[in-house]
Amino acid sequence: MRELLLDAATDMFARKGYAATTTDDIAAEAGVARTLIFRHFGSKSDLFRATQLQPFIDLLEGFRGTWNAQRDEVWTEEQLMRTMVAQMYDSFRAHRTGVLGVASAADALAPEATRETYAVLDRVFADVTEIGKLEARRRGWFSEHNLDLTIRMIIGMVASMTVLDPLFVPAGRARPTRDQIIDHLTALALYGIRLAPPPECPSLGTIEDRPPRL
Repeated sequence: MRELLLDAATDMFARKGYAATTTDDIAAEAGVARTLIFRHFGSKSDLFRATQLQPFIDLLEGFRGTWNAQRDEVWTEEQLMRTMVAQMYDSFRAHRTGVLGVASAADALAPEATRETYAVLDRVFADVTEIGKLEARRRGWFSEHNLDLTIRMIIGMVASMTVLDPLFVPAGRARPTRDQIIDHLTALALYGIRLAPPPECPSLGTIEDRPPRL
């Protein structure tokens, strides 16, 4: 029953938006009594968070699993970043309507629900940033300075390539494959517009040896 309500709510939020969707709409879409919504979820806001924030929670779990897999035997930065970019890309594509729902409903939620929604997102970003800091100390060639903002921008870049795909990804015969998109996003995330590390940039080293990058 819970999954049925989540699926119905996801569809309705995507079609009508958060503000215009009522619990009656969701119940009708699911083919159940409205009281069941409140039995499984305390409010429409709670149901919204359950449907729309799950992609970010799944993303964090995927990042943790990937990082733990290479703690003892260090992967190359390309392998690690590509794995994480691929996880982001696939998760955002699978939950496209949910990610769009978070963005479109931000101004329509009650203040308390808005605070709780962004608190969940902040926790996700904070945990991913902590993973990034550990990697910065271990690898030594990138700085912890403003790392939270850097990670938010990388995730935002990948999200835009999935959620806003029709606007930014070439269509028709010129459309790149999934792997081509992921490879390019990986290079951008690691090295910026160069798409490759400068010759003097080591893979491993000590962060104290290099000045902060602004």
